[in-house]
Amino acid sequence: MQRGLCITVDICATAREVHALLNSALPHAGDSNLEKAAALASITTDSNLQPGDNVRKSTFLAIQKATKLIDEGADAAKGQELLVDAIRIAEQWVRFACEEAGER
Repeated sequence: MQRGLCITVDICATAREVHALLNSALPHAGDSNLEKAAALASITTDSNLQPGDNVRKSTFLAIQKATKLIDEGADAAKGQELLVDAIRIAEQWVRFACEEAGER
């Protein structure tokens, strides 16, 4: 397997894991699945940019926004809405990353 393809497959696996964590998350302050998803979706400044990093960044920002507002006391309906938004964006990342890796 070529190095570029390995990286792409790894990104697909990461995107799927983030999506699964978000689907398991609850819109409550300190939810560990939200924290894990944010950590996996983050892009470090010293990483080599990969195709789809803009979708990954959008996913991270949506998780970060949801986490921040939930931690600040957003009501249950708003917390759920923010979580659903993050899940939808993560789905876009999965589609893009996995198509790049040749997976479905």
